[in-house]
Amino acid sequence: MRCTWAGLWLLVLLACGGEPSAPSADSNASTGSLAIAVNGLPSGTDAAVTIVGPEGYSQSVTATQILEGLVPGDYTVSAQDVLAPGGTLYSASPASQEVSVVAAATATATVTYSPPSSGDLNLVIDGMYLTQSVQTYAGSVPLVQDRDGYLRVFVVANRTNQATPTVRVRFFHDLVVQSEVIIAAPGLSVPTAVDESSLSYSWNVPVPGTLIRPGLSITAEVDPDNTVSESNEGDNAFPSGVPLAMNVRSAPTLGVTFVPVVQAGNGRRGDVSDANTGLFMADLERMHPLAGYNALVHAEYTTSTSDTLENDNGNNAWVTILNEMELLRVAEGSSRYHYGVAKVSYTSGVAGVAYVSEPANGIHARAGLGWDYLPSGSLVVAHELGHNWGRNHAPCGDPGGVYAEYPYLNGSIGVYGLDVKALALKPPTSFSDIMGYCDDKWISDYSYSAVLDYLSPASPLASATTQDAQTSLLVWGHVRDGQPVLEPSFLVKTRPSPPRKSGHYTLQASASDGSVVFAFSFSPTEVADAPGNQRNFVFAVPVSATQAGWIARVRVAGPGGEAVRETAPTAGIPPAIEAKRAAGGRVRLRWNARSAPMAMVRDPNTGEVLSLARGGDVFVRTSKTQLDLVLSDGVRSHLTSVSVTP
Repeated sequence: MRCTWAGLWLLVLLACGGEPSAPSADSNASTGSLAIAVNGLPSGTDAAVTIVGPEGYSQSVTATQILEGLVPGDYTVSAQDVLAPGGTLYSASPASQEVSVVAAATATATVTYSPPSSGDLNLVIDGMYLTQSVQTYAGSVPLVQDRDGYLRVFVVANRTNQATPTVRVRFFHDLVVQSEVIIAAPGLSVPTAVDESSLSYSWNVPVPGTLIRPGLSITAEVDPDNTVSESNEGDNAFPSGVPLAMNVRSAPTLGVTFVPVVQAGNGRRGDVSDANTGLFMADLERMHPLAGYNALVHAEYTTSTSDTLENDNGNNAWVTILNEMELLRVAEGSSRYHYGVAKVSYTSGVAGVAYVSEPANGIHARAGLGWDYLPSGSLVVAHELGHNWGRNHAPCGDPGGVYAEYPYLNGSIGVYGLDVKALALKPPTSFSDIMGYCDDKWISDYSYSAVLDYLSPASPLASATTQDAQTSLLVWGHVRDGQPVLEPSFLVKTRPSPPRKSGHYTLQASASDGSVVFAFSFSPTEVADAPGNQRNFVFAVPVSATQAGWIARVRVAGPGGEAVRETAPTAGIPPAIEAKRAAGGRVRLRWNARSAPMAMVRDPNTGEVLSLARGGDVFVRTSKTQLDLVLSDGVRSHLTSVSVTP
């Protein structure tokens, strides 16, 4: 059977259901094709081939390809050497060749790449490090006890090669072998230089947290069975002497109480529940130096302010509700972090706020507040709790309160990070520190080490939450633009939390005869991420029953003025209280606000604070049929229990 191009074209077209038409004389008769075949390069490596020809033709090719529609004539195919990932140099052969292209035909040109093989091969381990989130090449970032990690061993060769050696890793505790692992080669050759930019350029193994504890040391040996012929078989171990000791430190299991915030002004409830706390904690767990976490969900909390959260904090609702989160924690005597979750009506603007702990000033805050959008809400948690751990901002995205000593330009993380769970590298060229405002976010070695120092059992924080509960006067408020504001005080039984270091403001409680019951100086706590100039304070000052009866006046004073609360003339006369079930799972509370401007509403079974109610007529979200109310006249308070009527 005799076949022609035109006949073959016709058969193909008919088989595909098309209508035949005459092939173009120009495309089939007057031009030709050139097939470029590229061989020898590892997967993912581009060739460097250039084709030039008649009428100024020039085309670059990076892999096997057919060039069509070429004007007949002589074409020069030039090929350059390429550096494959990992540092292996592949040489092109031939470097140049001439190919003639004729009409209606396909010419071919083959370029073969191969690694040079001159010289004696030698393999060494340049370094290794164990990471749990972020690590320097020298391995200077401390490790957290009982937290899973990932070991990277960097093998390098003195020349390009096609060797695929294994690496044997041994883990010791107090110099006694605990475990041994053989790691297969990750690629088709050994790199000639250290390259951290891909996990395929190092010999890697997950390390369970059970191995990561004080006394851990590690050795590694490349080609332990001598399957690769080397010029020196005596330099394959790392380190060359005793095993490399790891700096392993203990860190706490973090206790976080998420508070679903119900905004009194619009009824919006923050979407947090037992089912999604893991989503809010995901980024914090991956980045920060923690052994683990324990998350609980607080009863719904209805705010004391009718102002709703705004994207620019124009009405200061963000910092008002933040202070209520700290008050809840102190009033309930909790050593856990309290993090409010709120629903907002915008998608760009203030996403969260938190207190910045200042260990030098004795300030160790444990309160934050953020929006409920996920997954971004998880990054907000990781950022805001970073402030609670004494971190200010990294210099990226123009935040306020930037650390002048931050070591990396533009808030970069500076060294390679790794999401150990996802095995996702975080290059310093494209990731910014979690404490900045730029995306994408991870944590730097600088922030990681500083947080671990703050959370260390040796930190002053460790002894700040071990006291027994006792009767205390809960004094709270804020300083805005230098002017102090004092909220109504409450007498509660809780862990004492008085001012721990002196400052520019004074807090004084006195009796009706002017005698001083207690007095402190203090510094209010800095609020991060909220536009405006406001600092807050919450103190639980221990007092005896006798002293509590004496206190008639509380005063806060500072450079910008003073704020005073005095007991009402009707003190001791409890106002009538009405508690009635309302629609939407709420209870309406009404009382005489002139005698009690604020009521702390508490769950009678758990003691959780359900609302700080102002004004004498409020709606509180709760299903309880009985409520405890601590009614404050501004200074003194008394507890009463009320039944909710249908």
